[in-house]
Amino acid sequence: MKKDTRNFVIVLAVLVAILVGGNIAVRESSGVDPPFTVVESQSMQHGNGSEIGIIDTGDMVLVKSPSKTDIVSYVEGYHSGYRSFGEYGSVIVYERSVGNPVIHRAILWLESNGDGTWSAESLKYYTDDGSETGTRMWSCSLYNDYLNMSGTLTLYDVGYAGKIVSINLDTLDNGRSGYLTMGDNAVTNRGFDQVIGVYGDLVAVENIRSVAWVEIPWLGSLKLMINGNTSALDTWASNSIGYLAVAFVTVIMVLMAIGYTSDCLHIKKAKKR
Repeated sequence: MKKDTRNFVIVLAVLVAILVGGNIAVRESSGVDPPFTVVESQSMQHGNGSEIGIIDTGDMVLVKSPSKTDIVSYVEGYHSGYRSFGEYGSVIVYERSVGNPVIHRAILWLESNGDGTWSAESLKYYTDDGSETGTRMWSCSLYNDYLNMSGTLTLYDVGYAGKIVSINLDTLDNGRSGYLTMGDNAVTNRGFDQVIGVYGDLVAVENIRSVAWVEIPWLGSLKLMINGNTSALDTWASNSIGYLAVAFVTVIMVLMAIGYTSDCLHIKKAKKR
């Protein structure tokens, strides 16, 4: 076998081994099949254009089963400091009866008291300094105890844009506990999913399909282009295609560099003989 051919086979074998091994490891860690989702809308973006570390249109996101990770709400994350994808709290993928699954942030867990009122113990620390004695960053129009709420619940200074978001708790099914959810985008998603028509009720545990785990930027753009679904991509993340092209070129250059390095090592060994 010629030296160039042999080097190519070695590099290709290493690449295949990495891909196969990586795929097995991801599937085992994920617990979801498939272990990824492609983002088709702009609802989680923090601005125009794709950013690493933020869930943007055209990103591929690796996900985990809820049984393999903890779900932390935005309000809980505000107190504990836990962040994912540029904001406090976890991003979940949940099912709905009509339409595609939704990938949005879990904002607040509401526990039904079964008597028309609600509990949200995590609100105890949703204050200006994160302590129980700090100034509240929430209010409720009727019962204003976080263990006994009714009326309109309002959260202040939510997310990178400091949203003020409200929901009339009386519109929710009081026999169902679950999460209030919301997209990060401060332009297109100004309110809770349960208010702006994305989803009609709290997101119960049984509706949560997976939890966002790792962002693979731009890779999902290929699927959107193949399917002709590029409207949101063109408007909100037009730089994704360019970045994806650069990433592919970089991978090719790295493979060429590996091959070149291998050749140099073989030449040095040959000279020593």
